[in-house]
Order: sequence, then structure tokens, then C-alpha cells
Amino acid sequence: MPKKLWKITFERLGATMPSNMFNITSDLEYLEISSLLNNGVNVFPSRFPEPKKLKVFKGPITYFSGFFTYPSYALQFCETIHLRILNGYGSDSYKDFRLPVFSNLLYLKDLKYEFESGTNPQIFTFDFAISSNKALKSLTILNRGMRMTRDLDLSKIGKGATITIIDSCDEFLACGTEPCLKLPEEASLSISGCNFTLSKIDFTNAVSVSIANNKLTQNLPNLKLNYPKLTNLNLGEAFTGAVPNEYCSIKDSTFYIGGNKLSGVVPSCFGCVGGAGDASKGLFPNNFTDFTDSTPPTTCDTFQVFDNYSKIAKTDGSSVITVYGQDFGWSSTTKEGNAIVNIVEPNKQLELLIPKGVGKDLKYVATFAVGTSGIDKEFTFSYQEPFIRSYSFLKNDSVDFFVVSGEGFDYEGINSVTIKGLLKSTTYDGPSAVFGPTYGDIYLSRDIINDNGIAEKEVFDITVTVGGQSSTKQFIYYDKLSIDVTGIKLHTVGGVQAFTGQFAPVEKENVNVTINDVPCEILKYSETSMEISYPAVPGASHYPIKIVIGGLSVGELVEFIELPTERPTFDPNDGWMPTGSSSTLLPSFYLFSFIISSILIIQSF
Repeated sequence: MPKKLWKITFERLGATMPSNMFNITSDLEYLEISSLLNNGVNVFPSRFPEPKKLKVFKGPITYFSGFFTYPSYALQFCETIHLRILNGYGSDSYKDFRLPVFSNLLYLKDLKYEFESGTNPQIFTFDFAISSNKALKSLTILNRGMRMTRDLDLSKIGKGATITIIDSCDEFLACGTEPCLKLPEEASLSISGCNFTLSKIDFTNAVSVSIANNKLTQNLPNLKLNYPKLTNLNLGEAFTGAVPNEYCSIKDSTFYIGGNKLSGVVPSCFGCVGGAGDASKGLFPNNFTDFTDSTPPTTCDTFQVFDNYSKIAKTDGSSVITVYGQDFGWSSTTKEGNAIVNIVEPNKQLELLIPKGVGKDLKYVATFAVGTSGIDKEFTFSYQEPFIRSYSFLKNDSVDFFVVSGEGFDYEGINSVTIKGLLKSTTYDGPSAVFGPTYGDIYLSRDIINDNGIAEKEVFDITVTVGGQSSTKQFIYYDKLSIDVTGIKLHTVGGVQAFTGQFAPVEKENVNVTINDVPCEILKYSETSMEISYPAVPGASHYPIKIVIGGLSVGELVEFIELPTERPTFDPNDGWMPTGSSSTLLPSFYLFSFIISSILIIQSF
């Protein structure tokens, strides 16, 4: 073979391909066979192939041609496999054969089966091992030649995969149960030239469905799609009956069901926007009762936006309020206020995105594009009241801060903070809150403790007022609180750990410790040490440990590591058993592995 030969195309092949095309040192990446001579007798080499760089294989296969020995190994690095199967009973010499099995091909993205078109083909059982190829992004079945004998779950192959079935559904979907075909996540499905019942397919995972140019004669079904994710629906057939109400949930300009034999009254959602609306364009041509592409919108008496939504919003701008309704259309505009409407599922579910702010009894008005001139809807809500959780001290650039932590603070304006001790009370115009590690923080000067004459272990109050709403909480003043995490490594599975530090002289019941915001159990406690039982964490990393005593909060980052695992070792004198492991079920497994390895060695000579 020439050095660096990476692509070979055989226009007409009638001889056995040389084995060195497929050895370990071959640079071959692309192999295509256009046609076979003399039925392609033994065109594939009998020697066990090991092509390490072959990425594309395209070619025909017959009973006489055979195929690669152990195809899932021979084509293990392939990204594209296109098989043209000559399966027509067109001559007396034809013999039934089996298709190669493709399983666990880690790089396979594109798999195509193209069968001979004809009236008398050999029908193969579908290769269910295909569902194990998790990288697969395209599966094509062309012409009659494959049949499902049981339910097929393709949900584990590549997310966003495209499934194309042409002129073969009546054979392919000959399964008995309904549904029997589950699509990949976010799948695109294209079917043409078929005659089958749509209920054979579970459309839940589909984002694009094109079923056109088939031989279907059935009522337009409710496909039970995930309508919020749907990007395309094309049902161009001889469907009859009425349009299901569920089609109101399809995004506008994403579906086409024209050219069918639909009749009756359209769902009220389409009447609310009229025949010329973008959402209605995909309905025509059909034979609906009193509804054409020029029918004006109705008064939309069925419009509803339900008021049973949450009317409390967070002040930090993170609130998304879910609202339900019916026949509110596909779009809206803002008439009053500064919230944003996001229509999640047309005519059924929307979201109110609430910006940063403070106050209560606020309103937002949206105009929905339905009815003769749009319909206004008023939404009312209030921002949450401030809620104080703790205080802490922080030194930054030689400046000592007194930090108030909590929720419901003003992130854009002034936070009025009142500090009240036994002898004195002072109100300060605090700055806008900032986002802390867990809650909002208001930074004030630490001097306010001295200004108000607050002594060690003294009870004092903090009051925060924003947007006309106030909250007060009582704390105990401690001047110093610290925890030492130097050299400590906790285990991700959880456990028990002792810490040293400077703690307050209180009972352990008055101490709160969390790691990664999960409460810990305090087992032992003194002013200089504590022992805690801590929870598991998601993985090895640094997580915050936080101690709150009398309202004073202090925290550090503590390292978590995975527990060391001991790998089993093999003792040749111990029956191929891993030392230190249970022997249950293992002898037969290792004996089986040994036999298979021996077979592979024998086949390679």
C-alpha cells in the first residue's frame, strides 16, 4: 500500500481487498465501494482487520460478499457507515444472509441502511444493538428491508439525533404495541413514502417532525409532543377530521398541516388571532367551517389569564413567576411597568420575569395580541419584605466592615439600617446590597458598634427598611469568632471531624454549623474546639463551612477529597481471582473472558 494513502473508492469491485489495507499501521480513513462484480464474492478480507484510522465506510453487502470479521471491532473508529444491502429475491442464486451487528461504537455518528427497492425483498430483524451507540446523530433507513420485532428505545443515542425513514415504515413499524418506538432526546424525525399508524411512535422527545408524502388515511392526531420545545411540525398528508385543541400550544410559524382534508371548526385559539395571523398560516389550505386565511379575529371571549399565581417577588431580580391561562395567544407587548412576559407554551403557560426592585402593591400591564384590537391584562405583585439572617465582620483593603446578611434588601437604592443597643439607637443610610456567597450583604463601617456603645455579649437589634417594608432581628454581640481549617481534608462521602478555633461561651444548642448550606450535627463543643458530623458533598472541591453564634457569622472554605480506593490485584496462583475481593460469580466471568481471548487469538492466524 502507498504510504499515506487515506482514501480509496472502488467503482466496481470483484476481488478480495488486500489485508494490509486494514492493518494497524494503515493510514486509510475513507473507503467506498460503488458496486460489486459477480455478487462481490469474498470481497472482504478474511483476516481479522484492525484499521485504527478508518472513519468512513460506504458500500454494498450481499450473501456472497460477506463483511468484516467482528464488525464492531473492525469499524470501532468509524464515524460514518453507509450500507447498501442487496436484499431483493431477484435471482435463483439468492441466499438469505444476516446483517452485521454494530454495538458500542463510540465514534459512530452517521448510520445508513439502504435496501433494494422491489416487491419481494428479504426482511431483516432490526439490529437492537444500534441503541447502544451513544454518539449516533443520524439513523437512516431507506426502502423495505428491516422490521422491529419488539419495542425499540432510542432515547439513549445522541441528543438531537435525526431519524429518517423512507419507503419502509409499514415493514419497520410492524410492532404490536403502541407506542413501540421511543425517539432520542430532542430528536428530528422525517418519514415519507409509508403507510402506518402514527400511534406506533412516542413523539415526546421530538423537537422536529416531518411526516409528508405518505399513504396515511387517518384523523389528524394529537401527537403528545413536547410543545414548548417543538421547532418544526410538518404533517402534509390526507389527514381528515378536526384540528386537536393541543395544536394551540405549538409555536407560531413552526407548523404546517395544510394540504390535508381537514374540516370542522378550528380551535378557538386560532379564531382569536384570525386566519391571517402568523399562528394560523400553517392551517391552510383545508376545508374548515367558516375559517379561511382572510377570516378576521374574533372578540376572543375565551381569553383567560388566571390570577392564582405567586404574587411575591425577590428583590434581587431572580424571580420568575409562572402564570397559566388559555387563548392568550402567541405574543404580547408591555403597556405599563417594567416586567417582561415570556410565553413558554402558547395559549397555556407564560412567565413573568420580575426585575430588581423594592416595594409592594405594584402592577404590570401587558397587551396580548388576540381579539380585534388586543386584550390588556394587569398583573399585581409585591417584593418580599427584608429578612435579616446574620451579621459578620470583614476586613478589606485595611477597611473594617460590619456586614448585615439576609434577603429582600435593595440592590439598587439605599438600605436604611438601624442599630439599637441598650443605651443608644442610630439609623444609617446603608449602600445598595451586593450578592454575597449565599445571601445579600449590606456593608457598613465596623465603627457603628462603638458608636452605639455595644459591649461584648450584649444583646442588640438590627432593623432594615426598604421600599416601605421593615424587618427587625435581635442578636448577641461577640467581638471575635474564628475557625481553623488549616491542613484539614474532609471526605466527599461525609464523616466526623474536629475543628479548633475561637468560639463563643454558649451551649452547643445555640450554635449553627453548615457545610455547603447543609446543616451539620454538633457532637462536642467548647470555646476552643468543636466536633461535628458533616454531610456528603457532590464531589471533590472546596466548600464553605459556616458557623453562626448569636447571629454572628464566620466562614471559611474547606477542602473535600475522594476516599482512596484500592484497585484489585491479580494472583496467577489464585484461580485468576482478584485478591481481597469476593469470589461470588467471578470464576465463570474470568474463565469466559479467557476463552474469548483464546478464540480471538486463534482467529487472527
